[in-house]
Amino acid sequence: MRFALVFAFLAFLAAPLRAEVRWQLDCKPAQISSVTLRGVEGAGAYGFMTFTVENRTGREVPLSLGVWANTDVAGRTYRGTIDPIVRAHLERKHGKTYKTLTELRGEMLADGASVEVLVTFGKLDPNVDLLDIHVQGLCDRVYGDKGRTWVEDRVMVLESARPGDEYARQYDLIKLKKAKWVALEPAKELKRA
Repeated sequence: MRFALVFAFLAFLAAPLRAEVRWQLDCKPAQISSVTLRGVEGAGAYGFMTFTVENRTGREVPLSLGVWANTDVAGRTYRGTIDPIVRAHLERKHGKTYKTLTELRGEMLADGASVEVLVTFGKLDPNVDLLDIHVQGLCDRVYGDKGRTWVEDRVMVLESARPGDEYARQYDLIKLKKAKWVALEPAKELKRA
């Protein structure tokens, strides 16, 4: 009987110390571009990105994505949002329906499932040549490793360029140069109280 109690107590202590696998979703950018039309902010070239998020983790995971774009113009950052006029134009043009970040927030993505997402960045400054698009929420930020619990915010950064001059920007293509994972800050260990 004592042995069973000791074993149960040790199992109770060891449960939170088991290593958990950190899940990570796949993100495949389909199109990073701009479209010229009269949107919510008036006439201009609106930046947008379409991408597919796929779950191959072996379990259902919650979605809470965030997107923003840093640029080579000082003080110019774009928050990923949705312009309903740009969305309607792109859905008509592509013949498909996209989900937005707001629609996905809090939804569960089943294992093997995927979702197509549209993010708009508003009117792009004509002087912007480089866009580093950050996609947050594609991996678990709290995870266990060797009996310790860690917190780390990682984002996928899609480095893209819009070569050309500041004139006739509606004709300049935005090209994806590379995609990489970046930690926003070093991982920090969570201490137990």
